[in-house]
Amino acid sequence: MFRLFTFLNPINQDFDFRPIYFQAVKRFYPIIFIGLLLLTVGNSCTEKDTKANPEDYFTESQKKAILMQLVLKTATKPEGNPEHSEIEAYYQSEAQAYYWHFAHEKYGRFYFYISKPAPSLFGKRTGIGGSFKSEDRLSIREYKEAFRTFKMKHEDLVKRGGILFEKMVNKQNLEGFEPGGKETKNLEWIEFPDSRNYFDTIAQTWKTKLIQ
Repeated sequence: MFRLFTFLNPINQDFDFRPIYFQAVKRFYPIIFIGLLLLTVGNSCTEKDTKANPEDYFTESQKKAILMQLVLKTATKPEGNPEHSEIEAYYQSEAQAYYWHFAHEKYGRFYFYISKPAPSLFGKRTGIGGSFKSEDRLSIREYKEAFRTFKMKHEDLVKRGGILFEKMVNKQNLEGFEPGGKETKNLEWIEFPDSRNYFDTIAQTWKTKLIQ
């Protein structure tokens, strides 16, 4: 009986399994290593692609054409009744002060994060995140803004804007970064939208909700 029990439970015998174990590990190690390598490369590519440069999607002429249309939609309108040539010169000047920080294409939409100068003695800027469609990569349609940030210093604008941009591209909720949100940690992130202001996709402008 004792011999039968020890035969059915070889772990109780003085048998060394280590050579078999190490042989198995040695045999499958290349497969495990390649799998981990592909996983790491895949993750790094995803992060890189999410916050790509606009040059990765547009030629220089295409980028200028698209950026000018973004400027027309986001810049402060000129005051008074300027002539056509004055209006053109105004927006050309505004465009020179814009930065296009990040771009990404997903499911037929191009996502963008740009910034423009804000009234400030310290060179602060306002960030704007949104998306549009463009078949010819020269003209845009179905324009939509997802958020506008508070005015910030350049380094904060890029860092916080990069986080918001990734979440926007991945369709994650941004409410926690709005004024008073749980993700703000007493820092200024998103100025619009908030509890009162929203982006009207038909009029393609920010509007204030009527208080009832």
